[in-house]
Amino acid sequence: MAHMIENNMIAWKGAKPWHGLGFEVNENATGAEMLTIAGLDWKVQRRAIAMRPGDGSKDRMLTSQLDDYRAIVRSDNDTVFQVASNRYHPVQNAEIVEFFREYCEAGHAKMETVGGLRNGAVVWALARLNGGSTTTLAGGDELRGYMLLATSHDGSVKTIGKPTQVRVVCHNTLTAAFGEKNQQTFAMRHTRKFDGRAQSEAQRVMGMAIEQIKTTNTVADKLSKVTIDAAGRMEFLSKLLDNGGSVLQTIVNVQSDDRSLLNRVIDGDGPDGDENKLNRVGKAVLDAIIESPGSHLPSAEGTLWGAVNGVTWFADHVSKSRSDSNRMMSSWFGPNENLKNKALQVAVDMAGITVN
Repeated sequence: MAHMIENNMIAWKGAKPWHGLGFEVNENATGAEMLTIAGLDWKVQRRAIAMRPGDGSKDRMLTSQLDDYRAIVRSDNDTVFQVASNRYHPVQNAEIVEFFREYCEAGHAKMETVGGLRNGAVVWALARLNGGSTTTLAGGDELRGYMLLATSHDGSVKTIGKPTQVRVVCHNTLTAAFGEKNQQTFAMRHTRKFDGRAQSEAQRVMGMAIEQIKTTNTVADKLSKVTIDAAGRMEFLSKLLDNGGSVLQTIVNVQSDDRSLLNRVIDGDGPDGDENKLNRVGKAVLDAIIESPGSHLPSAEGTLWGAVNGVTWFADHVSKSRSDSNRMMSSWFGPNENLKNKALQVAVDMAGITVN
């Protein structure tokens, strides 16, 4: 996902990010200071709008016909993110970072990154969780737990908060969720205000984030001990297609004109024949399983954990998109996220793991 942060709209603490973008801030920098350095220290405004009459006259403007709508505007440069109904309530960039402040000050997390996508249309903060959310699998395969809080000003995503796991060796991201009953995610429509009640709901999710990350880490450790051969990799891919065809097809339709993709995975006489039947995108997924960064670590080589991370590498770093920022949007909030979660669920099912 290199160069996904348009206009370098990112501020970070600690070790330099792998993508090399953005601006380093002091470890003691506040959220407000990080917003300023990232160029996100502006407000989102709801402005009244008007239009010319049907005769094209420039002498008068009509406003009453648009009383139920507002332009959602970036205050510093008048960029119009969207036109929305007057029920739309923007969440300010400052509210995103302020939400994390109390939690971080209590020692539960450390806010590491503040960033923006699409010229600030999507803004997020990422806090690294404490309390045992980091673990290391065989061969130094480090996994870190984070809490993500994001909002959009163009209506592309809800205001959302969720725990996220990052595999350090390749910066793959994976939502810490296993089905609806286990998923703990805060999601709020923009017709609702990010008031005290909504923030309490988000804080409840944060309170459970560390335990959810720990569960994900435990599952990752178990998957790293389940070995698969070439035939097992093809079984994994076929289950990803057969059990999640709509998910994979969504990715496909966004990325490629080739609509067949993996529908010929099981069309040969054996594992080698199967691989030869994969087309460009299918082979890219398989290649990622075998050769992506970290694939040769003991935790990943020839294991279900390696298969999952091949899919996440493909989704986060390889999959075709109109821009790298769109790929990141998809990996965190859209079809690529669904693909990654499906890959994890397929691996869990193949391993016979029960997730409580």
